[in-house]
Amino acid sequence: MLRSLLLSIHLLAVIVWLGFGCYEILVLREIGRARDRPEEAALIRLYGRYAGIVAVATLIVAAAGVAMTVAFGWGFFTVRWLALKQAIMAAIVLAMIALTPLFRRTYAAIAALRDGDAATLAAAREAIRRVERHVILMRVGGVLAVLLAVWRPT
Repeated sequence: MLRSLLLSIHLLAVIVWLGFGCYEILVLREIGRARDRPEEAALIRLYGRYAGIVAVATLIVAAAGVAMTVAFGWGFFTVRWLALKQAIMAAIVLAMIALTPLFRRTYAAIAALRDGDAATLAAAREAIRRVERHVILMRVGGVLAVLLAVWRPT
């Protein structure tokens, strides 16, 4: 029962994490297409509204994974495929912690965005560009972790 509950939470969080990550990519594409048009600001706000969901889902994935590892005695870094997943998630969580100031500046730039104000639009655009350089690596890590979970190489 506990295993099913934790696994369900873990899988649901993975779906939300990667699903909203894909959604962010689509929104970013639309932001690029709307550059210097009135809808760009609205799309940037949309990006900011849902980026936090990705962060929370990522932390839930990690927490549920740790809970399953501890509860069921799987051990940390013992089985190759699981160790790779654990290393990827540890790197992602550490990156999130290290990037917290950048995430906060990005949210602040999005919150400061004013329609028709080129300076706030440019600041928000640049903040998103900076954060996305790092977030794309986290998305790749998430996809690799899913592939490891499905494939389970020995």
